[in-house]
Order: sequence, then C-alpha cells, then structure tokens
Amino acid sequence: MHEKLKILMDSHRSRWLVAVVLLPPVVLAVLAEEFLYFFLLMLLVGGLAWWEFSRHLFGAERTGLLALALAGWLAVAGGASFYGPSGQSIGLVLALAIGAGYSMWGLDRESGPVLVNLLSRLALGHLYLSFLLSFFFMLKKTSGGGQWLLYLLLATMAADTAAYYVGARLKGPKLCPKVSPHKTVSGLLGGVLASVLVSGVCAAFLQASLWQLAVLGLFLGFWGAMGDLFESTIKRAVDIKDSSPLLLGHGGFWDRLDSLLFNVVPVYILADFIVNSQ
Repeated sequence: MHEKLKILMDSHRSRWLVAVVLLPPVVLAVLAEEFLYFFLLMLLVGGLAWWEFSRHLFGAERTGLLALALAGWLAVAGGASFYGPSGQSIGLVLALAIGAGYSMWGLDRESGPVLVNLLSRLALGHLYLSFLLSFFFMLKKTSGGGQWLLYLLLATMAADTAAYYVGARLKGPKLCPKVSPHKTVSGLLGGVLASVLVSGVCAAFLQASLWQLAVLGLFLGFWGAMGDLFESTIKRAVDIKDSSPLLLGHGGFWDRLDSLLFNVVPVYILADFIVNSQ
C-alpha cells in the first residue's frame, strides 16, 4: 500500500510539474497578437503528436511515411491559417494526395494488404490529427481568438482534472471498461460540472451570453470525454498505454491533445457564429 501511494504521489508531482513548465509558453502563444509564434508552436506540437502516432501505427522504421505525413500536416495547417475553411479543405485534399503518392513507391516494398492498411492509417491520422488540429489556427484568427483559445484550454483542463479526482474519490460504475478501465460515470459527471462552472466564469471576458457558454460547457464536458475515449480505443487497438514518455506523468503530446482535438471544433463553431452574427 505504501509503495502504491508513493507511485501515485510521484505521478501527481510529475503531472503538476509538466503543467507548470508548459503552461506559460502556451498561454503566451495563445494570447499574443503575433500569429507567427502561435503558428510555429502549433506546428511543433502537431509534429510531435504525428511522430507519436506514426511510431505506433506505421512503425518506427517507416520514417519516409512519417515525412510524407508531416508534409501533409504542413499543408493543412498552412491552408487553414492563411485561407480559412477553404484552405483547410484544399490542404486536407493535398495531404491525402501526398499520402496516395506513397502507394506508387510502396508497391515495390510492401504487400497489397499491408499498403492498404498503412494508407488507411495515414488517412485516419490526417482526419483525426491534421484536420482537427487545424481548427486551432482558425480559432486563433477569429475575433477574440486568444480569449476563446484560453477558454478552450481552461474548460477542457478543468473537465479532465475534475474527472480524474472525482472518479478516483467516488468511484462507482465504469464508463467504458473495455476501452478505459479506470474511467467512471462519476468522473464524467464531475468533469461536466467543472466544464460548466468554468464556462460561466469565462462569460465575463468572452463575447457570448451566459446561457450560450453554459450549453457549450455542458457539451464540452461530454464531448471531450469522447475524444479521450477515442484516443484510448486506438491505443488499446495497438496495445500501448501512453503515446510516449515525453511529458512524464502526462504521457505524450497526443495524450494531452485527445480531449482538445474534439473540443476545439464546437468552440470554433460558436466563436465563428458570434462573429458572423454581429
């Protein structure tokens, strides 16, 4: 029991240490008026998430496929940043086309079924990582984008943290034991409540009504949990626990993005709707 408690405390210390170190540069990039800093930081974060994804779904030896994936990520990120939704779509098509080019080279080196499997995983990566991550750039570019991004981070982090501690404290029925055996219904409800409360507080500095943010916060609490479970499903399918050890107790960058990848889309939709309705 003493050893288990020690491991738990070490995990908590590493989680908070990583958060303290990483939050300042992230918040600075989010709130800075200069878009280039945010663009480069997100390119790096997305590249590291792709590296983790490729190690487990392509294989560490397929560096050429990773290079093509990163080129596709750059196309989607650049398109979304400088041309909005239309550029995002064009970038995604280009990313998939770059991946398809791999088949011309790969047919001489891979069997047909293996090649189709790799291309399917590459397409999943672009739809899941490149496409969803590109919404961060478009959200940053909207009016008050820095504040909306800060809200996204606060609401998602509050939901994740509350779900972790409430679930550990209250336990109860499991949420989805085959996918994530430690997640509980009580943790989910605690996370939803935390997301709603943070949303209410953030109404003070966002151009949105209290009821709009309350509804959004309610949705983010559930939707972010679905993002977490989606990533857990992929990791369970390839039999891994953490995407990498880069962030100590937090796992890897992909692990930290799981809920944010899902939540950034509804936040962008509301922010864009409010701007266009003014």
